[in-house]
Amino acid sequence: MKTPRHAKITNAAILALGLVAIVASPAFAANLTIEVSGEVGDKGAVMVALYKASDKWMGKATDSRKTAAVKAGVAVTFNDLAEGEYAISLFIDENSNNKLDTNGIGIPIEPYAFSNDASGSFGPPSFDNAKFVVSKDDTKHVITIK
Repeated sequence: MKTPRHAKITNAAILALGLVAIVASPAFAANLTIEVSGEVGDKGAVMVALYKASDKWMGKATDSRKTAAVKAGVAVTFNDLAEGEYAISLFIDENSNNKLDTNGIGIPIEPYAFSNDASGSFGPPSFDNAKFVVSKDDTKHVITIK
């Protein structure tokens, strides 16, 4: 039996739309695990902010996580990320007030750190110093609190 012409066109259209959807969708295949080591302590929470673009660095985070501080260290995972460059800022919110406490001139008084263990002069490091690559394979990044 012959397939009607309209059935062939419909099947071709469905196949074409499926291919367009696959090609047009971003590659969300990466999981990123951040391991926090060093002097984490056991009070408060570890606040982790993930940044995808340098123009957002230290502004509105792409994603964030909050987890209880544990002396042995902490790990947080971000799932289904697009491949690319990211940077992390984190701090230990020792008094659980959901903010990084500073002294009278704006210097943090709670422990903090950045990806690549980057540091800045008179402020946070640049995005370029803190960035790292997330690939389609699972990525692990260790940050040390000092």
